[in-house]
Amino acid sequence: MLKHLLFAALLLAPLAARADDATVTVEQAWTRARAGNATSGGVYLTVTAHGAADQMIGIITPVAEMAMIHESFTEAGVSKMRMLDSVRLEPNQKVVFQPGGLHIMLEGLTTPIKRGTSFKLTVSFAHAAPQTVTVTVLSAGANGPDDAAK
Repeated sequence: MLKHLLFAALLLAPLAARADDATVTVEQAWTRARAGNATSGGVYLTVTAHGAADQMIGIITPVAEMAMIHESFTEAGVSKMRMLDSVRLEPNQKVVFQPGGLHIMLEGLTTPIKRGTSFKLTVSFAHAAPQTVTVTVLSAGANGPDDAAK
């Protein structure tokens, strides 16, 4: 009987370990088209941690010299923006990066960002594996993936 319990425990151990592994999904990555001489832009997306809390800690993309996590906010009636080192991801709660709020700031654009094109963006996390997503370039006036026809 003890052998059977030990054997069952050994079989279930990998499943328990997998349940604790941090996994994150990154979805609906998009940006607005920029004028040919633009040097900066924003990327918007939705990030969800599954199974365990995590932190979004970095971004890289071949289309910009720097990619940073930024937050837009209003203070005393003045719109402001600040860089964040990370964004906490609570289990099974979506964090939406959108215009006027959290966003990824691209500085030093190395490639024109034209409507109808796309580019790769890799998001890094404290625990989960990095996720590389395709960022869809929408029109300059778009407000999200559902607004692609604008």
